[in-house]
Amino acid sequence: MRRHKSAIERIGRWPSIALSRSQAALEAVAFWGAVITPMAYLPALSLNGSAEVIATLLAVNVACLFVGYRHTPSLDAGILTALFRSTVDGGER
Repeated sequence: MRRHKSAIERIGRWPSIALSRSQAALEAVAFWGAVITPMAYLPALSLNGSAEVIATLLAVNVACLFVGYRHTPSLDAGILTALFRSTVDGGER
């Protein structure tokens, strides 16, 4: 006799995989945000940015540092290399 799988068994590990990938993507975006955000300080200061603008930039930078500190940029290089190869090769192997 065939046993029916429950919904939990059918879903399997998809939720944990999706959560893991979402977390990794968020950490990557935050890491690169922490790298890029300081580039906005000089334009904001040179254009007589208000204290609120400068404080917001600092808060965004600190938040990005906290969220993205575990990201490994070498993973991005592998992903970008694979994407570049697929666009150059036309997606064919």
